[in-house]
Amino acid sequence: MTEHQSWKVLSQRQVIDTPYLRIRSEQVAVPNGPILDEYFIIENFGWVGVVPVTNDGRFLLNRQYKHGIGLEVIEFPAGGIDPHETEDPIQAAHRELMEESGYSVALDKIELLAHMYANPTGARTRIWWYLARDIQQTGQQKVDPVEVIENMLVTPQELLQLIHTGQFAVQGQIAAAYMALEKLGYLKPTFLEG
Repeated sequence: MTEHQSWKVLSQRQVIDTPYLRIRSEQVAVPNGPILDEYFIIENFGWVGVVPVTNDGRFLLNRQYKHGIGLEVIEFPAGGIDPHETEDPIQAAHRELMEESGYSVALDKIELLAHMYANPTGARTRIWWYLARDIQQTGQQKVDPVEVIENMLVTPQELLQLIHTGQFAVQGQIAAAYMALEKLGYLKPTFLEG
């Protein structure tokens, strides 16, 4: 594989700086290429997603409206990492699961499923996906005032059906679903066999 040179940042300025959104503009020199006067980068603390599974093997999903696309989506509980959670994103995973569903999980029943990047072309957003086994309903949802979340429990077969019919259609969420289904033994990675 060819090693690529990094772009050189010539200058930068903060365009938006709020607790929820930071965007900066950089002037960059591309190796053997032009100088780009305005290259915008979104910065944040990253976010977490939880693939929650009950002790009888059902997946907990959320149905909610997402204004960015103006549609209702089905997805796993997920949300932004707060500044005090950046050293240990599993804290954010526990919080998001409880806030969005009223379900919780014992610490020994949650494990890192994957670490991903979202839109590496224009954002510095890292994502941590966790698999939470044997979740239990221990309280009530504590969603933000702008969120209306309907929880639903589905079997592995129903989850696959939602994916294949385009009803479960958020990119990183699909990757996490397949990774969880494989880890739980519902999908067999035949290409890894000898």
